[in-house]
Amino acid sequence: MTKKQNESLNSQCHFIAYRGKKMKKLISITLLLFSNYLLADIAFKNPIIKNNFGKKVTAGFVTISSDEDLEIIDISSNISKRIEIHTMLMEGDVMKMRKIESPIITNKKPLELRKSGDHLMIYDLTENLDDLKNITLTFSFKNNSGEVIKKDIDFLVQ
Repeated sequence: MTKKQNESLNSQCHFIAYRGKKMKKLISITLLLFSNYLLADIAFKNPIIKNNFGKKVTAGFVTISSDEDLEIIDISSNISKRIEIHTMLMEGDVMKMRKIESPIITNKKPLELRKSGDHLMIYDLTENLDDLKNITLTFSFKNNSGEVIKKDIDFLVQ
């Protein structure tokens, strides 16, 4: 092989390697963009957190819907150490709150968290909400395939 042929072959090998790296980047970007379309379409309607007026606990309300069945596996925020979903049950003449262990959203029925019904309980607040207009809560969901989907949602403080 002549020196010129060798240089030509090396040049072609570098070009192929360069195109391979470009192709890997293109495939990665394409998969990333389409992965959002493959995950559940989750909608949050009217997210509101009650002002705590200096107390360490408050409540939140929102309606969550999805185009596929989801389990809420975690809710977190930088302003609280513990967030749970509670239901209200009558026991005799007494209204009692109970934690819902594995809240489910189905594609046919949204999860409605509202006053005097199922709702968010936000405990151990680390900040007074008087000065805040919005608070971000991070919801973690698991779909039927076991994939975890996280959504950051801004709640209005009222």
